[in-house]
This record gives sequence, structure tokens and C-alpha cells, in this order.
Amino acid sequence: MRRILLIAISVTAAFVAAVAIFVLTSLPPAAIRPPSSADRSQIVWGAYHVHSARSDGSGTVEEIAAAASRAGLTFVVLTDHGDGTRPLDPPRYIDGVLCIDAVEINSESGHVVALNLQRASPYPIAGEARDVIEDIHRLGGMAVIAHPESPRPGLGWRGPTTGADGIEWLNVDSEWRARTSGQVAAAALRALVRTPESIASLFQPPRRSLNRWNEMQQRRPAFTVAATDAHARLGGEQGSGGGLGALRFPSYESLFRTVVQVVSMGTPLTHDAATDARELLLALGAGRSYSVVRAFADVVPAIEFTAETPVGRVGIGRQLPAGVPASVRVSTPLAGVRIDLLRDGAVVQRGPSPLEFTADAPGSYRAEAYVPGHTVPWVVTNALHIDHARGPQPTPPPTAPAAANPVSAFPIAPDAFVLEKDSSSTATIAVDPTGTVLTYRLGAGVPAGQYVALAASSGDQPVDRIEFTGQSDRPVRVSLQVRVSGGQRWRRSLYLDTTPRPFSVALSELEPVDRRSSLRPVVAKIQSVLIVVDTVNTLPGQSGTLGVAGLRLIQGGPVPAVGK
Repeated sequence: MRRILLIAISVTAAFVAAVAIFVLTSLPPAAIRPPSSADRSQIVWGAYHVHSARSDGSGTVEEIAAAASRAGLTFVVLTDHGDGTRPLDPPRYIDGVLCIDAVEINSESGHVVALNLQRASPYPIAGEARDVIEDIHRLGGMAVIAHPESPRPGLGWRGPTTGADGIEWLNVDSEWRARTSGQVAAAALRALVRTPESIASLFQPPRRSLNRWNEMQQRRPAFTVAATDAHARLGGEQGSGGGLGALRFPSYESLFRTVVQVVSMGTPLTHDAATDARELLLALGAGRSYSVVRAFADVVPAIEFTAETPVGRVGIGRQLPAGVPASVRVSTPLAGVRIDLLRDGAVVQRGPSPLEFTADAPGSYRAEAYVPGHTVPWVVTNALHIDHARGPQPTPPPTAPAAANPVSAFPIAPDAFVLEKDSSSTATIAVDPTGTVLTYRLGAGVPAGQYVALAASSGDQPVDRIEFTGQSDRPVRVSLQVRVSGGQRWRRSLYLDTTPRPFSVALSELEPVDRRSSLRPVVAKIQSVLIVVDTVNTLPGQSGTLGVAGLRLIQGGPVPAVGK
């Protein structure tokens, strides 16, 4: 027995020694921490995209602020999951850290972070990404595409980026999910010695996310951020607060020491939370910020990116008109760093600091800085835009007018609508001088497919768009749907409120209700048209009144833009 015990002890000791040797011989390089005496009075740095115990994080807001304070941060942007109906907490300073509330919203194309919402949404924000982004803008906020390259099903971005204001070029949560279990386990062992560096060792070159950002900037200026996506928990259930079954690893503090977003405020903080949060979010949305992987080199400020012009010196996030000569200068206080200057995503100059370049062509200029030994950027800046509209466009030559396209219209009479609904919901239809009036109440309880719909037969008419005027007694989103032979349906979400709004919706704008379908109708024979209230954007038990007037099915003629 004693011999067996000795053998077990020896084997255990050998295993522990082997693990220790593996960890010590494979540690990532320690973060470079040079002394810095640069002026920090007009810049702030902090963590963007942080989850608390209010959703699927482990810590309270107070615990998160304390961790941020220990990590030397100035601000934290909290992005708990939600649907926009919860009023955001007002900004406040906790332990000297400015805590700014935001919300991460699920859309059918992926997750969208809503920053700077001015008020709560009167209905759940959900559905198509274009509608989610439209609602965020209607509420005064900015829409940021979250973890676009996440390998986890349902988290990666699956649609166009049109309309979004920003995008995450780096998301720490996505980085470890893209690695094998063996790579993650090895990094976890190394994290016992060098936690931030081990987390960053899982990062991969972000070409795909940066390419998405470049494409966005071809349409209009857009900003980028690095997301910690901090949960500080492994295991447990959402909202568990890190209790039994959840391990607080990696910790908030470790994640805050891995990646930060540095924001140029222009003026020092006032330490009034509302004022400072407003100015910080304005600067972030304007692109006056850059990302730093602290686990590579922990120095702030990390980079200076300016352009000398006849009207003075400007920095990132600024826009210059065409024809203004600009001498771009990029520098960093860290020796041995390689700087890449890019225009519209392509490198135009590469070299050591300081790097100087004459920007004589329009485009979006930005910089990446690389610490020796790393293929992932240490710094990614936002862009300096020169003539973003690319100057005046040439006038196209005159062309002969197109032949008139005859218009066929099939009106739906106000009394032609019938009700469709689930068994738990109630509704009535009335006709008055303004058109058809639907009064409804969705069934109570948890969302379980409750719906109410106005439905009208269309006589199997071939159409390419639908027109009507709609209004509601309160802000609401309804689903305009068409049904064809075989029961297939397509839909488009529309916003209604107390102001009557005309809509002209092309069938080509509709998305399949069955997400597995790749079909998109352009001209189709429609069996029926429906206006639906369901639990995508309406809470169970909620009631209201809709008015629909002048609904008609159209084939031919020009197609106006859909109403908003």
C-alpha cells in the first residue's frame, strides 16, 4: 500500500513538474511597459462591451467599476443583453470610473450594440437588422455591429452592414471561441502566470473584420472599436451572477488589462458624469479613438496620428474637403514598432516611427502599429477622412426617356379584411371614414407565437409592390406579409405611430418568414396580404389600435422608397 502511495505521489509530482515546465517554456512575451511622461489630460481609456450580472456576466456594476479602477481605466461601457425597453441607467462615477450604460440587442443578422439611446423603446427592438438599426437611430442612438466574426452559431454577422455606425474589429470572446479546446486549455494554464498576455496569445489577425469596416467606409464614415466582451464567468446560467456552477475566469480586471479603447476628448474631464459621458460617446461615434492591445505593450497614449493642413492640425475622426493638402504624421513612443498607414484598407506606406506621408488622394486614412513578434496589431486607429464623398461626380450624359411602364392597381376594400389570430389573442375589425380599424390584445404569458392579423384576399394578382397608409395609437412595429400558393410567406417590418404614414413596399424588399428559404419575390401572384402584430416587436398581453387606409396592390410604374 505504501509503495502504491509513493508511486502515485511520484507520478503526480512528475505530472505537475511537466505542466510547470510546459507553462514556463511556452509563456507568451510579457507586455512591454515603458515609462511614459506624455500628456494624458485630454484622453481617456476604458473598456467597451462589458456584461454584468444583469444579463450573462458575473459581477455587479460596482464590482466591475472596482476592477476597472484597479486596471487603471477611466471608463466602462456596459452592454447587457436586452431589447431596448429598459431605460438605461444614467452615467455615474464609481471608484473614479465613469460607468456608461448601453444594451446589446439581438437581430436576425446578429447582435447590435446600441450606444447613447436617449430613451427606452416603447416596444421590443428585434427582427431584421435594418429595422433594429432604424429603431436605434430613431431613439437617438448609435448602432455597432458586435462580434461579426464569432464562430459560435447565431453570433457571427450574417447580413449587410448597411446603416450601422460602427463595428468591432476585435472581440475577445470571439477570439477564444475560434481556437481549439487544446489551445484554450494551454492558454488557461499559461494564464496562471501571465493572464492578459495569455488571453491575447489567442488573438488572430483580424483581416475579415477590418475588411468589413473598410467596406462600410466606402459608403460613409464609420468607426471601429475593440471589444472586451467581458463576462468574467465560465459555466452557470445567464443572470447567475457567478454563483454555483460559474467560475469567474478570466476576471474583469484581467480582461481590462488585455484590451482598451483610447478616446480623444479634446478637453479634460469635468467629472460631471452626464457631461463626460455625453462628450465621450460623441467622440467615440465621431471616430476620435483608437484601440490598444495592452497585453502587447501597456502604454497610453500609444500613438499620435495627425494631419497638418493650411487650416491647422487635425486628428483622427476628422473630415477634410477635396483639394486640401495634408501632411500625415504617425508616431509612437515605443521603439521598434512597425507602422502601416492605410488608405481605404490598402497599405500606402510602411515603416518605423515616425512615419510621414503626403495625402494627395481622397480616401479614409488610418494606421496600424505592430510590436515585434506579433502578427495582430498592437494599435488600430480610426480613420482620418479626406473628401469622403470622393469629390464631385461627373454628370452622366443625357439619355432618352424610358418608355412608360403601365400601372395596374388592385385596391383592397376597407371591409374586405378578415381576422387571423391565435386562440389566446382577441381582436375586432371596424370600418370608418378613415379606413379599416383593428383593435387587438395579444394573449398574455410568455411569448408563444401570439399574433393578430388583418388579412385580405388579393385574387391571385401578379404584383410587384404594396401601397397603403398606416397609423397606430402608439409607436409599434407591424409585419407586412404576403402569402402565395403553398402557404409560403414573406414579410417586411414597418414602424407606425399616431401620424398617418404612406408606404410603398416592393416585394423585392421582403424577407422569407421561413428563414431557410433563399427565395426573394420580385413579381408574384399573391393569394393574400396581411398586416400582422406579433411577439417579435410586441409584448404578450399588450393591446392597441391600428388604422389601415387605401391598401392596394400595384404592378408597374416607378417604385417609391418605403415609408419610415
